[in-house]
Amino acid sequence: MTLIFVSYRPDEDGGYAEALLADLCDAVRLLGQAERPLRVFLSTDESVIGDDWSAGARDALTDCTVFLAICSQRYFLTERCGREWWTFQDRLAQHETVTGRRPRALVPIAWGDSGLHGDLPADRFTTDIARHDDVRALVRLRSNRDRYRELIDHLARHIVEVSHNDPVRPTAALLPYRVTPNAFRVFGRRHNHPAVIGPGSSPPAVRFVLAAGRRDEMAPVREDVTYYGAHRTDWQPYRPQRSDTIAVQAQTVAADHLFHSDVVDNIEDIVEVLERADGDDELVVMLVDAWVVRLAAHRKALRAAVRHRDPAVAMVVPVNVTDAETTSAREQLTATLSRLLAARSGPMLRVGPESAEEFEQEVGSILETARNRTFRSAHVRRVAPGAPAGSRPMLDAP
Repeated sequence: MTLIFVSYRPDEDGGYAEALLADLCDAVRLLGQAERPLRVFLSTDESVIGDDWSAGARDALTDCTVFLAICSQRYFLTERCGREWWTFQDRLAQHETVTGRRPRALVPIAWGDSGLHGDLPADRFTTDIARHDDVRALVRLRSNRDRYRELIDHLARHIVEVSHNDPVRPTAALLPYRVTPNAFRVFGRRHNHPAVIGPGSSPPAVRFVLAAGRRDEMAPVREDVTYYGAHRTDWQPYRPQRSDTIAVQAQTVAADHLFHSDVVDNIEDIVEVLERADGDDELVVMLVDAWVVRLAAHRKALRAAVRHRDPAVAMVVPVNVTDAETTSAREQLTATLSRLLAARSGPMLRVGPESAEEFEQEVGSILETARNRTFRSAHVRRVAPGAPAGSRPMLDAP
């Protein structure tokens, strides 16, 4: 069986992506013949439920023979996509270890600008068939029909060949979503640049710091702890209307605004986090649960963050109006919080986005405010000879 896992970040060009997949599947079926059925799993944000893969995504990532990545710029900024890529590249590495063979079953599709530039994670397992053209443009423009048909034929033949001649071995144990690394972030740290669409410098970066508690931490200070989990990153302030964690929501907004993003929850080390972000030229957005004003360690961390007085630190305090307990205690909680954050007034402090939609708008506004400030205060950084544009001089450790 040929099972294609399509790793995809839906956007306004979704109709063109669907057209590409339909044409490609038709071509694969014609080449693969009826005795070898074709299955396709199209991954979207619904592939992650809470802190783990959905059942469908888990099964497809376990067994797929080809990983097709529709590589828009937002794709490389999307946490889910980076973790999907890492999962399949790990399977490919295991396959190579066991068999000694290296199937090029990872198929990147350049989706925008002038193709994929630079190296990609697990490059030895990728094919260049759809890497150097803007495939989105080939789908959209009738003048590209001949080149498009040729590309579809080459892709289909490659998929059939890889799936039939050397199918990637299924994995025995798929890592849960929570602990799966993001291939793009890991690769970017090792190579001093991320995979990108189009030439140019890297996108800006934002680090989201969760000032929230685990369920066991919150139980002594409030009755309804269904919004929390075993980890601080499990915080879901807008449930039941939105089941996503606040971290996932924030990173989705960051990708929409073309920011790299990361999430940390070690609020006790906030000074170190802020200093590291300052050294890396990263914006910090603290996502603060108003209830943590009743936790001594969190109050201490918030005071430290306020004393830091970095203009590139923003704070957002989500308040779900459908959370009866929070609504009842809101006046008291926000009064305490206001005293703690008195020095943080202004456009980089947002208290009370009352719905998931408002939260996303507020975070988006903060990101654009930070981007505009960066443009206004930008300075010229010297670039080491031979270094790519946008990179920093770096010394190799001994």
